Amino acid sequence: MSKIAVLATPSSPPSSLGEPGAKLWRSIMKQYVIRDAGGLAILEQACISRDRSTGFAAIIKHDGAMIRTKAVVKEHPLLKHEREERSLESRLLQKLGLNLEALHQGVGRPSKTVGITLGNLSDDDDPDAA
Repeated sequence: MSKIAVLATPSSPPSSLGEPGAKLWRSIMKQYVIRDAGGLAILEQACISRDRSTGFAAIIKHDGAMIRTKAVVKEHPLLKHEREERSLESRLLQKLGLNLEALHQGVGRPSKTVGITLGNLSDDDDPDAA
């Protein structure tokens, strides 16, 4: 049975997360505003997946990607689980819409002009002007 952690503030990571998951939580909450219960639950599950995949990766790094059994050399069994957890994390973050650019403070176009405008052109710059 999974325990639901109570948040001190919406931006603080739940106590159920390890360091990799808490780091992901803080990074996302710094860039996005997620306040609804469903969104927070999805984010927590994505962060738990990050914790698991990071733990699996550490074990795989220690043991090696290939392991020797009595008969053969084969792929480490945790490679499959690491891949599944990373895939789940990615799908959950996409479900939250976090694969899109974060919102910015201002609304509309950038305040500075980018490129060339008609006001910047002069007759000296125009090769066709005679």
